[in-house]
Amino acid sequence: MSKQAPADGVAVVTGAAGSMGKATAKALFEAGWTELLLCDLDAAALKTVAEPLRALGANTTIYAGDVSAPGYPAGLVAALEGRPIGALAHMAGLSPKMAEPARVIEVNFCATARLVEAIRDRMAAGSAAILIASNSAYFPKKPEAAEVFTRPLPPEGVAALAPFAPTPEEAYPLSKLGVMALVKREAKSFGLRGARLVSLSPGATDTNMFRFETDKSTAGVVGPVLEKAAVPRAGRPEEIASVVVFLCSPAASFIAGTDILVDGGQVAGLGF
Repeated sequence: MSKQAPADGVAVVTGAAGSMGKATAKALFEAGWTELLLCDLDAAALKTVAEPLRALGANTTIYAGDVSAPGYPAGLVAALEGRPIGALAHMAGLSPKMAEPARVIEVNFCATARLVEAIRDRMAAGSAAILIASNSAYFPKKPEAAEVFTRPLPPEGVAALAPFAPTPEEAYPLSKLGVMALVKREAKSFGLRGARLVSLSPGATDTNMFRFETDKSTAGVVGPVLEKAAVPRAGRPEEIASVVVFLCSPAASFIAGTDILVDGGQVAGLGF
């Protein structure tokens, strides 16, 4: 089989200064996306990711901003400078120990919904947008809370959702469940443009965020989860990046409107 070229346009990575974001930006470039738009909070951190890629020949621009800010989606679209999106990996997010519940929901779910709305008409034919969810979305939840988070984002935004997730440990998986439901709802609207919308749920992955969570969590919580998994270790950022690249490629042209679980069998090992 001859190798198919990636979709025309810019490869966009949010959360690009994080462990998975850096790995994904590099992998997308190596797979043939020569134009990259790297997004994160801090411009200086983004430059440390962009410069090595520029040295390799990538046409790399950066956009620094808070993904939850009302003007963020419009700013990202403006940073495209009229170019279409050939691939998007939305990796920006907060883990449970990083913020209060409302902030976790706002960044992980509400901001994602707004971004999806903004990029839909910028997607190139044959393109794909991959939204990072989490294997924690597969864990048991209170039915009434799960039902609320799988609805379309209410006009009141996080104010309507936060009462159903009073702790960060509840807010995080529910916010990611919201992302998975968003993908199912919006897949058709992307399909009408010849684009695909997919979510990807990593399990425990050896990133700075995972190490931060592990340090802040009760001792002995993470180890048993990994031990029960089919692949009894944490994932590597490069392993997640490789799946993102595949999902953005023509080889995945029939994958849309669904979640791809990439967790080494952690959910299966827990019996969920």
